[in-house]
Amino acid sequence: MTASVANQEIPKSNGITDGIDGYHRRVLITGLRSSIIPLELWDLPGNEDVLDEDLQQYLQLVHAVVFVIDINDHWFNPIAQFSDMLAAATEAKALHLVFHIFVHKMETLANENKNAKFNDIQRRINDEIDEQNLQSSPLVRSIAFHATSIYDHSIYEAFSSVVTRLIPQETLGQYENLLNSVHLSCGSKYAFLFDLKACLRLSANQETHEMPTFSLSVEYLKLLTSMSGAIGTGLREGTTDDAYSCQLVLSETIVAFWQINKELCLIMGLSSANWRAQRATIEYNVLMYRETLLRVLEVIEKHRKSNAAAIKGPTTARPVS
Repeated sequence: MTASVANQEIPKSNGITDGIDGYHRRVLITGLRSSIIPLELWDLPGNEDVLDEDLQQYLQLVHAVVFVIDINDHWFNPIAQFSDMLAAATEAKALHLVFHIFVHKMETLANENKNAKFNDIQRRINDEIDEQNLQSSPLVRSIAFHATSIYDHSIYEAFSSVVTRLIPQETLGQYENLLNSVHLSCGSKYAFLFDLKACLRLSANQETHEMPTFSLSVEYLKLLTSMSGAIGTGLREGTTDDAYSCQLVLSETIVAFWQINKELCLIMGLSSANWRAQRATIEYNVLMYRETLLRVLEVIEKHRKSNAAAIKGPTTARPVS
């Protein structure tokens, strides 16, 4: 599942465990398509027993844990496993960790039952934490719950939350400030900065962040990337045309896409009247946003290389388990 989201495909050679029983091999998923956020994804099947000392070592190495619970399975064992993992992380003093619990396969439930089941799992996990006397662990505050399905955009939203919590707060703040600025100057209804290849949200304007607008943006982005060979050069691999743009015209709204570079794109929703009356101004504002963001990214990259050289070690990706 993680590979399918990050890479939009499941390479058979990687041995993904989704839907496979009796799988007993840890998998380091590598070779993901280029992304602005360098990640290593370590897939550890839930049916694999791990020694406590090994688990503590893994938890000290990674920066985030994505714990997946199948909404259709019996919850007792997964909840106990999560409690054990939280206890191991606390004992190992891996206080840098953040935990994301994906309550998965929500599409199998009737709409009227989804919230009740989701809330029930949260309650049971919190009860287990209390029973194990882990409520005082600083890591409890890092736990985030997500209702997910691969058949809608909830999985992209959930992984977007994972990624944004891995971005340093100073960098994330710069992304958000710039995006809010272009959102206000263009008078848009909503604005998203996306990782182009993984369809993951890196930033959103502060006023609106609703699932329908996010879903529409992801669907449009997936359509553009899937048709990149036919509709233009902007989204093709290895080209220099990084300033590609296009628009989706709806009845009262324009969904506008601008490519920032090979890894990033901006998607904004604008009223049709605003787009017709202010298109030149909007395009200019986006151009200024793009140039400023690229300068910020250049400074961030120089800072990263400087830090890597200072510690005299290879640059390593931030892993997600």
